Amino acid sequence: MTTHSSLWQSKWFFILASVGAAAGLGNLWRFPYMVYENGGAVFIIAYLVCLFLLVIPLMMVEVAIGQTERQEFINLLSDKGGWIGRFVGWMMILLIIVLLGYYTPVAAWGLDYLFHSLSVSWSSGAEEFFYSNILQITDKPSIFGGFSSPVVWGLAISYLAVFFSIFQGIKSISRVIKWTVSLPFVLLAVLFINSLFLPGSTDGFLYLLVPDWPQILSIGVWKSAASQAFLSANIGLIITIFYARFNAEHNDIVRSTLFIALGNAAVSFLAAFAIFGTLGHTALAQGKAITDVVVSGPTLAFVAFPDALAALPFGKSIFSILFFITIFTLAVDTIFAALEVVVATLNTQIKCLQKIPYQLLTALCCGLFFLWSLAFAGGNGLYRLDAMDHALWAHVFYWAVIPQIIIFGWKMPVSALRERINASSSIHIGYWFDIIIKWAGPLFLITVYLSSLPGEFAAPYEGYDAEFLKYWMYGPMIGIATLSALLALRKPTRV
Repeated sequence: MTTHSSLWQSKWFFILASVGAAAGLGNLWRFPYMVYENGGAVFIIAYLVCLFLLVIPLMMVEVAIGQTERQEFINLLSDKGGWIGRFVGWMMILLIIVLLGYYTPVAAWGLDYLFHSLSVSWSSGAEEFFYSNILQITDKPSIFGGFSSPVVWGLAISYLAVFFSIFQGIKSISRVIKWTVSLPFVLLAVLFINSLFLPGSTDGFLYLLVPDWPQILSIGVWKSAASQAFLSANIGLIITIFYARFNAEHNDIVRSTLFIALGNAAVSFLAAFAIFGTLGHTALAQGKAITDVVVSGPTLAFVAFPDALAALPFGKSIFSILFFITIFTLAVDTIFAALEVVVATLNTQIKCLQKIPYQLLTALCCGLFFLWSLAFAGGNGLYRLDAMDHALWAHVFYWAVIPQIIIFGWKMPVSALRERINASSSIHIGYWFDIIIKWAGPLFLITVYLSSLPGEFAAPYEGYDAEFLKYWMYGPMIGIATLSALLALRKPTRV
């Protein structure tokens, strides 16, 4: 049986936990590059518009459902949407299970860098250090090449940290999040303040602040801004609903949602300014244009920025330690939130698992996920991570979240949700809320997904060969959909 019988000690624990779950590595390595690539301040304007008009209303729905229904997610969707609801619920659980396999190795990379930060071991070249020393990467995606011992040890430590964060449910999570959520804010602020005093940092800031006004009319900018706003806020990923189940009955839903959404956005903005200020200094020191040092994804966090840290005039070790603690805490907050959702769902839905003590079930899940993550600890782990990440966020996410929002909007129904929100909130919302949830949100996501499909099938993703994509992109997509359909045939378990 689940140990989650208590409530959050304070609304601030719920807010901190939700911000920690939402503010992940995408805030650190995707948001800054998206701002740079899509017109600077124009992208920020578009992002904020999408945040307030689409994301925050949808997040209010998730908080309201969790706080007022207090049901396990699959049971809730089954009540409202029948087989389709169960299908969507299981698809999201399976998405999280797959996600945990490849996301935790990124936390392990951060730990590996942290252990080397005192000596700044990558000072002779972060690219060589990352790909050869940490990943021990192979030349081809099809070649496994053996396990990377730094990644394996990093995984073991990461899962131990996750286990001790969640083994007592809300009680242990509350103790941990005070530090793991607060630290990234403080450390990113320190990195940002340091960047203010670096020669050349102004050039980096200008790339974020100077608007390219013609791009305000670009559909691509708005599509990118909205996608970033949705994905970075964990919309549809169950976690906010799960955490909201442990709120006090009259917790202010609107205010809590605003704090979560703005806290998550603040991490993105702090990261963008800290990173671009430092990269501006690197570009000046190396006599390059900033366009030559700005990249996205893991390369930004583990190659470009470490190179920038190694080039600092002073405090290289200190700022390296701060940065990689930030990476680890951002990753771990997301991991333990996602893992807690999986453990709680299995504990509720699988009858034979209800007899296992919750702490033991948590330990077993951590052990199994460690084994699953080993698939991404080999020489081709980065290729596998890349393909599977694309499968989840370019396809499976939309398959699950669009019908989920439609169920919330039409089957709850949304008018009843609005009344519940207003009953517990000092700021009241009007009929515009119904339009966003029932029409604007689903139509936008459908448009984004359908518009992306022609490019998806124009050529193999990243030039990977068909055999590799069959197992690490298309296979997971088909497998998640098929297994979700089969699991949805069984009636949900009530506890």
